[in-house]
Formats: sequence, structure tokens, C-alpha cells
Amino acid sequence: MTTATTPHQRSQSKPGLSFVIGLNLCLAGLYTNVAVTVGGFSVWGFPVLIGALFLIPHVRGLVSLGWLISFLTVSLLAGGSGPEMFNYRLTSWLQIIVALGCAHIMLCAMDYPETVRKALFLWMIFIVGGVMLETEFAPLRAVSDAFRYAVFEGRFIYDSEVRDLREYGFVRPKLFTQEPSHVAKAFVVFGAGWYVLAQRRRLAVLLTCTFLFALFLGSPIVLLVLPLAWFLDRIASGRSVHGVVVASLPLLGVIAFATAQLFSTRLARILRGEDSSFFIRYQGPYEVALQSIEQYPIFGVGIGAKEALWEQIRDAYSPFYPWDLGSSWLYSNYLTILGNAFANSFAFFGIVGAAIFYFLIARWLDRLGITALVSLPVIFLFFQLDGALEGLRMWASIAIVLGSYAMGNRNRARKNSLVETAARTPKGY
Repeated sequence: MTTATTPHQRSQSKPGLSFVIGLNLCLAGLYTNVAVTVGGFSVWGFPVLIGALFLIPHVRGLVSLGWLISFLTVSLLAGGSGPEMFNYRLTSWLQIIVALGCAHIMLCAMDYPETVRKALFLWMIFIVGGVMLETEFAPLRAVSDAFRYAVFEGRFIYDSEVRDLREYGFVRPKLFTQEPSHVAKAFVVFGAGWYVLAQRRRLAVLLTCTFLFALFLGSPIVLLVLPLAWFLDRIASGRSVHGVVVASLPLLGVIAFATAQLFSTRLARILRGEDSSFFIRYQGPYEVALQSIEQYPIFGVGIGAKEALWEQIRDAYSPFYPWDLGSSWLYSNYLTILGNAFANSFAFFGIVGAAIFYFLIARWLDRLGITALVSLPVIFLFFQLDGALEGLRMWASIAIVLGSYAMGNRNRARKNSLVETAARTPKGY
């Protein structure tokens, strides 16, 4: 007869090879977002799925996830977009269940803090060193581009070198991914997760890596790692919410100043409404969501029913992509330009449905030891960085960050308990 091990017992033991393989496959999947096509259906971030299979032995507590899946099933069957969009909703329903299942498995498996810390550190150093080398070393850029064009053939590949030269003064590295923002998002995940688990010289290392990354990659997204790491560490240390907010203000001021200095050209284009990337990630999706809520206010169009939003997309994006000039581009790309999962959640689920969705997410993660005070801000942040509400990459990123926080929190609680026990123990024992 065997007995289940507790998270504490697992954290004190060494992980097996399957955990190491599974963890690194998940990290590789969320970094590269490599896709495979099965029966005409693309599975983005496929290594995450394979990695989760290696981690299945750690799975537990499926009941709370079941409530979330039940809600998604209601959205599938009762979506406001009607039966003609059922097949599209069904595809998204399957995708988000797989993504949430992989995230659940990853969160359950994150009980080996030293192994995770080392893996995140190595991945962070790899991409920091990689973007520096690709910027300065032409042969590496050639290898990276060859990999990108081979792996992502027929899909979107960032090649706006003219824009890079105009706004940044150099061609930004992509380092085996589709676009520079993917590298930046991965750095936020690796850096924040590592910081929560690290003990010594972590602030100096993170600041150095962030500065180098921002300098050589030219993406303002990388600066988000600092407030995220700060927030998670402060909460894990048991400080009050008020204290976390007050202590974060100086850091946010520094980040705002650095953003204005390092990315002044792009910031000016954003303020003038001329930055297409900003429009696709923020302004456009929110305008579509507002229009969708006007038509489907209670429960939305249904999970993943982007095809039902074509008219709203055309209306929202027409000032930026005039219908008479950019109609062919807009029609060919309208399913991929809703680049904000938070806005998309309101379009898919409506106001009431979105409230239920986030309540059930908070409940699911609370059962795994992560309070809503932590889980919902982290989810809100990553939903701003990715439009794929059903994507493996986004949910894997959330799982790594929240799983690292949970391990760091348990480590601190265990150390505090040992200190208290030692203080209560009479001298001489």
C-alpha cells in the first residue's frame, strides 16, 4: 500500500527525471510557442502539452477545475452567437480545457523549488545572453531566422526591420520565436518566477538582466518583470495589501521614467495613435468587447466565437485600417488581431458570464493554495499580454509564475514555523 506525499515531503526530496523533462518542455513550449497541425487544427505551444503528460503523476484536486469546465460547457452550448457558430465554439472549448488542464497539472507538480529555481535561472540567462548575441553576432541571427522560417512557415513571422530601425535604431532579435514580444513575455515569466524562489543577490541579478534585456531587445514589456516580482515577493512575505501598494509606488515611478527614456519614439507614436501593435493589443480589442457587450450583454457570444464578431472588428479597426484601403488585410487577419484575452473574455462571456468566469478561476486556484489577491492580478497582467484566452502558452506562463509564488510562500511559512518552534524550545533541550 502506498501513501500520497505532501507538498512539504516532495519539496524535501529530489525530483525524478520525468519532472525535469516535463518542466523544461513546458518552459520551451511557452517560450517558442511552436505549433503542430493535426487534422487541419493547429496546436500552439505543443511542447507544453507533452511536458504536462510527464507531470501527470502529480495531479490532484480536480473538483474545483470541474466547476470551471462546467461553466465553459454552458458557454459552449448557450453562446449568444447561435447554433451556426457552434463548431467554432467547440474548437475553442476543447482548446481552453486542454490549456487549463495543463496549467492545473503544472501547478500540482510545482513542489521542487530548487529544481524550478535553477531551471528558470538557466532559461533566463539563455534568453538574455541570446538577445545580446543575436543583436551583435550576425551568424546567430541567421540561424535564428532560418529556424523561425522553417518552424513557423505559413504563419505570422515578424519581419518589420524597417519599423525596428525607425523606432529603435537596430533590428530587434527574435531568438527562435515568431516576434520580439514573445521573447519579452518569456523573460517576464522566467524572471518573476526565479526572483520569488531565489534567496541571495536576486535584486542585483534581476535588475542587471532587465536592463540588458530592455537595451538589446527594445521591448517595454520586459520592464513588467520588476513590479510583478516585487508584488509576488511582498505578498509571499506576509506584508499587508496597503504596504504592498505603498511600497510599489516608487518602483512604478522608476519604471515609468525608464519607459519614457528608453522607448520615447514608440511612446510618442502610441500617444499619436499610430502604433499598430498597441492598437491590436489594447485599443482595438476593448472597442470590439464594448460593441459585443452592447449586443450580447449578459453571456456574450460564447467561448471563442470570434467569427461572430466580424462586424464589430470591422467597425472598431476601420479608423486604423480603412476599409477601402486595408479590407483585404483586415479580412485575412481579423481572427488574430484581438490581442487581449481580458477584453476577449467579456466579448465571449458577457458581463455576468465574465464575473462567473473569474470567480471560478479564483476558486480553482484558491483550492491550490493561491489566494485571489495574488491569482487575479497575475491573470489580469498576462491576459493583457496575450489574446489567446484558450492558449497553452498563456496558461502555462500563469502556472509557472503562480506555482513559483506558491512554492516561495510555502518555503517562507516553513522557515517562520521553524524559527517560532526554536524560540519556544527551552534552552538545554
